[in-house]
Amino acid sequence: MVYAAVVANEKAQLGERIRSARAAKGWKQKHLAAEVEVEPITVSRWERGATTPDLDVLGRVAEATGMPVGYFVGGAVPASSGDSSFEDAASRIETAALQIASEVDRLTAAIEELRAELARSR
Repeated sequence: MVYAAVVANEKAQLGERIRSARAAKGWKQKHLAAEVEVEPITVSRWERGATTPDLDVLGRVAEATGMPVGYFVGGAVPASSGDSSFEDAASRIETAALQIASEVDRLTAAIEELRAELARSR
């Protein structure tokens, strides 16, 4: 059940980042929903941590709010507009590494739960 708590926490953090990025634009949920072509209730569910957007939609959220995808998946602080392309590439690599690390952690937890279930069934 540790895995479920970790996932719930990640959903809540993502939801808070989406809410924060939306609020920074001065938008209501319906405005973000229109920008990313989803229903307003969907944005509400993301922000509450009930559901999460898939990566394509998260990319649209990032584009609409002017935030890097890394802000949503890893909490990276947005780079200033004067950064070089080298720094932008480094930021993208860091974001990808954070996503990979997060997925590895999630898979490790799932494997541990599966092993525990298998041990109990013997």
